Amino acid sequence: MGLSSVLLWTFAGALAGVPGPPPAPPPDSVAIVRLEREWLATSDTALLRRILAPDFVHIVPGGQALTRAEHLAWVAAHPRDASVRRRFVRLDVRLYGDVAIANGVVEADGSTGKELSRTAFTDVFVKRNGRWRAVNAQEDLVRSGR
Repeated sequence: MGLSSVLLWTFAGALAGVPGPPPAPPPDSVAIVRLEREWLATSDTALLRRILAPDFVHIVPGGQALTRAEHLAWVAAHPRDASVRRRFVRLDVRLYGDVAIANGVVEADGSTGKELSRTAFTDVFVKRNGRWRAVNAQEDLVRSGR
């Protein structure tokens, strides 16, 4: 089989929908996923100051809107319980130029593995001066196992 036959075969396979390796995610999408994972895992207010923009607003279950300062104060007053494991059940990122929207579901499990809560969220990031920062977050408690 000559080179032209191999190229034709490869091209024909692509047209026929033969699966190939998935495309690599865009670098900005990878950056948002990294920020989301750091945010989920930390009680470190210094790290959160780097993730959250000065104009950040967080809508928490119940409808209260927290400013960045209020959010940081709440985190400082309520450190993470080391026996609770939080993980993404789903995390989707959509990019719109210098805006990224992350939607997902977070599950929190206790030390026995029992689900304690499940929360759906939307986080909005804006790229300013080449750096992604969260400007808005909203959470909705889907299920509480407590």
